[in-house]
Amino acid sequence: MTRYVGGRLASGLLTLFLFVTLLFFLVNIVIPGDFVSQFILTAEDASAAREALGLNRPLWQQYLSWMSGLATLSLGESFSRGDVWEAIKEAMPATLVVLTIGLGMAFILASWLGRNSAYKGESFFSGALTLIAIIFLTMFPPVLAIVMEEGIRGSLGFVAFGRLGSLDYEGIWGAISENHEGTMMSPGLVMWRMTAVLLITLALLWLLDRGIRQVFRKKIPSWLFLISMVVLPMLVWGQMGLGPRVFDLTGTLFLLIAGVVLLTFGDVLLVTRAAMDDVMAEDYVMVARAKGLPDRQVRNHHAARTALLPVLSRFTVSIPYFLTGLVILEAVFGGSAVAGTVPLLHRVSGPPGMGTLIFDAMRLQDTPLLVGAFLVIGVITLMLRIGLDVAHAALDPRIRFDRATHVD
Repeated sequence: MTRYVGGRLASGLLTLFLFVTLLFFLVNIVIPGDFVSQFILTAEDASAAREALGLNRPLWQQYLSWMSGLATLSLGESFSRGDVWEAIKEAMPATLVVLTIGLGMAFILASWLGRNSAYKGESFFSGALTLIAIIFLTMFPPVLAIVMEEGIRGSLGFVAFGRLGSLDYEGIWGAISENHEGTMMSPGLVMWRMTAVLLITLALLWLLDRGIRQVFRKKIPSWLFLISMVVLPMLVWGQMGLGPRVFDLTGTLFLLIAGVVLLTFGDVLLVTRAAMDDVMAEDYVMVARAKGLPDRQVRNHHAARTALLPVLSRFTVSIPYFLTGLVILEAVFGGSAVAGTVPLLHRVSGPPGMGTLIFDAMRLQDTPLLVGAFLVIGVITLMLRIGLDVAHAALDPRIRFDRATHVD
């Protein structure tokens, strides 16, 4: 297993290196102009700006300079946002939170409905589920964003939609601009602290549950676990002085999370149903049924474990698609201008995510920022791919790894 993971990591890093290299040259060659060309400058000022930014050097020298910085774990300086890593670190938590919660909710709900409907066979309920899944699967992300926007505006009104999709910079973020130590509290920093509290709470509750199982042979009830995951972080956030910001961020991210759930639901449900249909004909499932095991145990512990593998595979390779959909959702729900009888509200935006960061970098032709953002996303995707391979071995007893070779 160790040699296999090492081999996959090496091949993945090589693929990532080739991808980033190709991206660097494509951005500079295919897209006309550069970062300086978007400004109205005299020829002399434009030449001076390119020299200051290093854009007057040959492209291969710019590439070697960027790679030498990457060798020291530096992503370089952005043309528009300063240090690349700081810009990515500010944008990353919003994307990670939205994708993690949205994909997690869609995965749990769709996989549960998919395996139950497949196990029970054809019925009106399963047919209706399949129709709904096909609608969401084939729905173009911009269409979904527009439908959600118009639906929310029609039911709540323009002002409510603007407040729901935007951070309150004049109120909460403007009036409370610093924490107890005098450090500026940006949305990215607050979300990093929120995420850290959630992960620590989850780890402590998991350890507590393991201890109770070891000593008392019981487990924490699911309802108590879920309540603790909500109440305990809220108490900690209140003690940290993050309460108002947390609620403002949660309301802003709600629309993005709902959009990701809708974009993902149909894909997961259909793949789960198809995988369950294939698994139900396997010998070990028939043997489990012949032994008289309860249907719930056969479905969840014998069939669903193996059916989970293609769902995970589909999930991992679909991450770029989900990210593209998130870019569109961020563009729609990032803020609203309200006009008419209500006084005009200035346009404010929600917490910037990786999708918005990449879109802005492409629009500005900010090559260091664009390549750095794709590099970070590539590393995350690589880790997910390796985790998927390890999950295959854990979920399917037929899979074994021997000397970096995958043998079924």
